[in-house]
Amino acid sequence: MKKRHIVARVRRPDGLVLDFRLPKDVTRAINVSQQTDWFERLRGGLIVVPMAPYVGKGETALFVGRIERVYYSDRFLKRFTRSQFLLPDVWREQDMLESYTFLRHDHAWLNQQYLKDDLRYWYYDANSHLLGVVRDWHCKLVYYRFHRQKQRLIPNF
Repeated sequence: MKKRHIVARVRRPDGLVLDFRLPKDVTRAINVSQQTDWFERLRGGLIVVPMAPYVGKGETALFVGRIERVYYSDRFLKRFTRSQFLLPDVWREQDMLESYTFLRHDHAWLNQQYLKDDLRYWYYDANSHLLGVVRDWHCKLVYYRFHRQKQRLIPNF
């Protein structure tokens, strides 16, 4: 029997929609909760998600996406969301600064700027073109480091 994972379909601020597994702590909390409508409650919420693979000590570019759908899947996904999320009724009622304070967690300064920019998009439908360019560059750098690190793990025969 295949293991079933809880998957979130997330829309990025640039419009791209991707599937991510929810982390183990969120999955456990959903499974032991008395509430049965978690999938519906998460829909429309905001969640922090990595844009590129983790390299080194968790160095990657992050974004805040909107959850389009949550479902069970047998597919094995390597991409995980982070555990910081806001339910839709919460982020629509509080101002952007409160949401940012919760989501920024202990991320690096540059990632905090990305998160603030994405929140600006979800709240006001406006974000910075400059930060978008910086984030694209950051993702390319992370992918370069990831592939370089991966090649070092392959033995030369």
